[in-house]
Amino acid sequence: MAYKRIFRNDANMNVANVEDDEDVIDLLEVARAILKHLKLIILLCVVFGAAGFFGTKFLIAPKYTASTSIYLTPQINDTGSLDYNSQMANSKLVTNVVNLMTQNNVMSEVAKDVGMENASSVKKCISVTNESNTEIVTVTATTEDPKLSKDIANDTVSTFIRTMQKNLNVRNIEVVDKAKLSYIPSGPNVKKNTLLATMVGFVLGCGYAVLRFLLDNRLRTKEEAEKYLGIPVFCEIPEL
Repeated sequence: MAYKRIFRNDANMNVANVEDDEDVIDLLEVARAILKHLKLIILLCVVFGAAGFFGTKFLIAPKYTASTSIYLTPQINDTGSLDYNSQMANSKLVTNVVNLMTQNNVMSEVAKDVGMENASSVKKCISVTNESNTEIVTVTATTEDPKLSKDIANDTVSTFIRTMQKNLNVRNIEVVDKAKLSYIPSGPNVKKNTLLATMVGFVLGCGYAVLRFLLDNRLRTKEEAEKYLGIPVFCEIPEL
C-alpha cells in the first residue's frame, strides 16, 4: 500500500546543510534494482546470444586453415654425429627464415602460382612461426577456400626453398609435413561469439538497470524523505 507523506516544517531546521551531504550509493539497493529488471536482462541475453549465434553461423563466411612445416637440417661431421657449428648456424638462420619467407619476391611467385592478385593478398593469408628452441618453421594459410589454403601453404614453402637454393645456395631445408586438404572450418568460433554476444546483452541489461536506479530521484521510503529534506515525517496517509 502506498502512502502520501505530510512533513512538519520546523523553522529551526537548516535545510541548506543537506546539500553538503555526500551521496552514498547503497550496493544492496543497486542489486535490488538489477533484480527488479531481471526479466529484461535475461531477454537481452537471449536476444544478443541468438544474434551472435545466427550471425556467426550464417552471415560470416567460414575460414579454412592448412599448415606445413620445414626443418633446417644440421650437417653430419666425419664421426657421424651432428656438427655443432652447423647447429648454431641453423639456430641463427631460423629467425631470418621467418622474415625471408614473406618477402615480396617469394609472395609474388606464390600469387602467380595460386591465381591470386598480388603479393600483398597472399601475405594477408599466411603466418610464419618458429617453434621455440627448434629449427622448425611452420607456415599456416587461412582463406575461405580449403584448397586455396592448402595450395598457398605448400607453394610458399616450395618457392622459398627454390629461392634459397638459387640465391644463397642453402640446401639444408627439408619439408617436414606438407599441408593437407581439410574441409573442417577453423573459424569463426560459434561458441565464443555466442558467449561474447550474451555477455554484451548481460552488461547492457545491468547497465540499464543501474542507470535507471541512479537517475531515479523519487523518495520511496520515510527514511529517504527525512534524510533528503532534513525534516521529520509528521504522518503518513494511505494512497487508495
